[in-house]
Amino acid sequence: MPLLSEHNLYPGVNAHLNSFLQITRGAWRSFHSEQIVDLGRLIRRNLPSGYVAAMDQSLQITAFDDDLGIGQEKQLVPDVTIYEKAPVASTTASAKPTTAHPSVLSLSLTQIIDLPDDEDGLSGVTIYQAGEGTGLGRPITRFELLSAANKPGGSGYAHYEAKRAEALKAGLRLVEIDYLHHRASVIPVLPRYGGQSQGAYPYMITIHDPRPTPAQGTASVYGIGVDQAIPTLNVPLAGADHVAVDFGAAYNTTFENSPFVSVAVDYAVDPPAFDKFTPNDQAKIRTLLGRIRVAFAQ
Repeated sequence: MPLLSEHNLYPGVNAHLNSFLQITRGAWRSFHSEQIVDLGRLIRRNLPSGYVAAMDQSLQITAFDDDLGIGQEKQLVPDVTIYEKAPVASTTASAKPTTAHPSVLSLSLTQIIDLPDDEDGLSGVTIYQAGEGTGLGRPITRFELLSAANKPGGSGYAHYEAKRAEALKAGLRLVEIDYLHHRASVIPVLPRYGGQSQGAYPYMITIHDPRPTPAQGTASVYGIGVDQAIPTLNVPLAGADHVAVDFGAAYNTTFENSPFVSVAVDYAVDPPAFDKFTPNDQAKIRTLLGRIRVAFAQ
């Protein structure tokens, strides 16, 4: 007998839905679009004064189903960018405190991305005119929800890697949300999930901050286990400003409105593509499902 719920009964990423999205044609693309909208709305509510969050062109290409051999459009798709409207006094949004999380790894940006110096120290010249281009202001922070095609092995990976380095060299703070455990991380120094290395996580959120310079910048990598909540994190803005982003709340909003939940999430059975999880994580998922089934029975 199926065990169904419109609510996410996992503490964080729902393994049933997430696996379905990675093996079903067009599913991740649909979820991606809805998640970006929900994330943008949540961020907008919590921003300090002087900032606005808007949909923007992604650094990625829309070959969402590259691993299935379909969907090779080369258009850009919207993700979220935070803009600074005007110089403001340093303020901090106090939405929720940062969720305590056991797995935070701090890295140098040079460990993650090749940011070569300009040949022979050559400089470029950029001329900006106030009021020209976008009327929203100066871009500060970008959010990217990664798709399979833009991870290692995907047709868009080289494109994304180049655009990612370009954004960081331009001084943009970059937040990468990676819920796709079927493919290796875009951070090459991290152990691959599903391999023989210890310490790999199926899901990650990485906050890159290229200050004071890209070569001296850092990245904070938050690993999320199959039985852990998606954290609330402080995301850097301009100066000392930051915004608290409840990534879990955004995920659950998208989950509860997803058309795939009714067909993909049956807690009476294991998630699809269950072998893509490590044996240790399979055991954790089955323990969690056992508790869910007991609760249904009661």
